[in-house]
Amino acid sequence: MQNSGFSVRVAEEHPLPPEGVRAQLDRIVSSGGFARSGRLVRFLRFVVEQALSGKQECLKEQTIGIQVFDRKPDYDPRVDPIVRVEARRLRAKLKAYYTSRGRSDDNVLIGLPKGTYVPFFRSRTRTLTTLPEPNPPKSGATEKSIAVLPFVNLTPEAGDDFFSDGLTEELIHRLTRIPDFRVVAWETMSRLRGREQDPEGIRRELKVGAILRGSVRRTNGRVRVTAQLIDAESGAYLWSEMYDRELEDVFAIQDEMARAIVNTMRLSLRIPGFRRGAGKEPGPKCHLLCLQGRFHANQRTRDGLLKSVACFEQAVAVEETCAVAWAGISDAYSLLADHGFLNPAEAAFKARAAAQAALDIDPECAEAHVSLAFIRTTFDWAWADAERLFRRAIDLSPGYARAHHWFTDALAALGRLDEALSEVRIAHHLDPLSQIVWEGCGWMHMLRREYKLALEVYQELVEFDPNFYKSHSSMGRVLSLMGRYPEAIAAFEKARRLAPEATTVLAALGQTFGMARRTLEAIGVLEELQQRAQTGWIPAGSFAIVHIGIGNRQKALEYCEAAVEARERIVQGFKVHPMWEPLHSEPRFQALLRKADLLP
Repeated sequence: MQNSGFSVRVAEEHPLPPEGVRAQLDRIVSSGGFARSGRLVRFLRFVVEQALSGKQECLKEQTIGIQVFDRKPDYDPRVDPIVRVEARRLRAKLKAYYTSRGRSDDNVLIGLPKGTYVPFFRSRTRTLTTLPEPNPPKSGATEKSIAVLPFVNLTPEAGDDFFSDGLTEELIHRLTRIPDFRVVAWETMSRLRGREQDPEGIRRELKVGAILRGSVRRTNGRVRVTAQLIDAESGAYLWSEMYDRELEDVFAIQDEMARAIVNTMRLSLRIPGFRRGAGKEPGPKCHLLCLQGRFHANQRTRDGLLKSVACFEQAVAVEETCAVAWAGISDAYSLLADHGFLNPAEAAFKARAAAQAALDIDPECAEAHVSLAFIRTTFDWAWADAERLFRRAIDLSPGYARAHHWFTDALAALGRLDEALSEVRIAHHLDPLSQIVWEGCGWMHMLRREYKLALEVYQELVEFDPNFYKSHSSMGRVLSLMGRYPEAIAAFEKARRLAPEATTVLAALGQTFGMARRTLEAIGVLEELQQRAQTGWIPAGSFAIVHIGIGNRQKALEYCEAAVEARERIVQGFKVHPMWEPLHSEPRFQALLRKADLLP
């Protein structure tokens, strides 16, 4: 069985008595590793007692800074990263404690997941295991890599984070065009905001050789950018510069920073420059609207995606030849359909037109290639054309994590699971803290029927971010496939509390009710789906899933036929997803696979 490439914790999920947790806490803080760390002891006791008292909402960075580290009431975590720094030390101390000799009899695990200050308490059934890093460099090769931290926003006006974030994201994307150079993707870097003074911690966490940090101030039509390139291991400054230019020169600043990085790190350029092919850089007004559109799209909510569409449409109204804006419109519409917020028939038409417009303007725009490839995969089922577009995007921008991630879907739909696993691992290597990429790794193991590995990935993801609903729903799907129905139902219910509007979660819950022979509850889910359909669009595939669980194959086939007619996203999984296996022997279902061009 193949290695998943992720750190994994495996533990029981049963609640523990507070007295048992407190007894374990006393053992930990009296151990040698903690005895001389008064500040960490105070930190650990505070978060444990708050959690045991049901006051998890108090475990915020600002509150901890004030209560544990004696910061003043106006403490700003963005300026002073003390809590994040000490949290990393605490996690390392806890890991050292549990992996040290003589600790195998400790039956209670106390841990602090990444991305939160709410601790977990679990019965210890197995020890921590760390699996190797995915995609190591080839033998004899040294991987050159960089992490670009979010530039600090020094603009006095509130609400200007979209500009500093956008500048960072654009610089990252420029650097992804350099071959044989690993650039950590924006989604991961956005989670490291405020860690400018912690290069050593970032080096260990992301395994990068260099770190770029800086600040941005935008006032009166001018922009001032400072940047420092730091050797991640030694902390030494490799390069530093300050730019003070007119706002329309922001692209020249990005080019100059990128070239300075290339020269300093002795990288080779395959392309003559960083500017886009035939598409000229947008003017200041159009550029600001594009930055706002990307900022809203990154929220991945219905409201955020609609705002993203509005911003990008304003951008093309200002400059009709802005390829990036057209690609942004395409992605926003595609994601609205992908998340179930918009009927795919409507979304696909608008997304396809926008992506084609972007490519017509700039045939070398990697984003536009990925946008159109996603449409050709998701809505058109034009698999060969989608693969061509994905490969061209990766050729144009080898380090573009989204290209590798979305390419996974096209490969998996056709049953090319080894290739798909390779692509999603590359995406994870480029974007290691991205929840959606991380979830995709578990999804790939599930498609390969490696349920144990998939479950381990999702358990680790839940610990990383307990509020990410897809980690719970995906875990529920795997548990259901393993026949562990009570645990699966609990996971789906947790996902529903986090994302009550997610139809896919409700449908998966209904199917599991049916498989667990809780038929009345499954029928209740069908009724709820019908009620929702009276006020909004509900995918036919959601009804099909529940009917499979109940055992009503004919009804499930009717809804599958409707899903194919509507070109719903769920059709991509017909050939490979285990939940459709009960229908594989049906001639009507085989006909649907042929209609979606999923059979040779």
